[in-house]
Amino acid sequence: MRFQRNLDDDGSAQLPIAPMVDTVFSLLAFFVLGTQVAMPERDFAMGYREVALARGAEAQDFPAAILVQLRATPEGVAITIGQARMPNDQFDTIRAKLAEINMPGLDVIIQADPALTVDQVARALDAALASPMKKVSISRLAAAAAPRKPDGRLGDRRVSGEP
Repeated sequence: MRFQRNLDDDGSAQLPIAPMVDTVFSLLAFFVLGTQVAMPERDFAMGYREVALARGAEAQDFPAAILVQLRATPEGVAITIGQARMPNDQFDTIRAKLAEINMPGLDVIIQADPALTVDQVARALDAALASPMKKVSISRLAAAAAPRKPDGRLGDRRVSGEP
């Protein structure tokens, strides 16, 4: 098979334009019709109500510190955490109660009766440090003040000059 050369009078080659234009339009039609345009995502109303969330705990909902009071009694060491009374001489209950609270950001203040021995206070301190609470301090338990009568006098003592 012999190919013919299409030469102009000046000797330059001719390119047939019509078949190239047909091919370009065919490719254009193929890609335009074959492309699927994705729809943008939308939030479809599913009929659900938006429920307001419950208010979370805030810093003022918690005490500044957890007080652990140790008092010397004839039955042993009376342990009070906050307002909860623990069994006497059961220092592991301090660790258990503080682990139940589990708020390491709160301070724990152990208020010890001066009549307690160093060993008893150290056992309470060890129990508190074994809990998740890490800010533990010790203070002396203030002596209870003598009860006042409604007229302002202390106990049975009389102020001089009164009957």
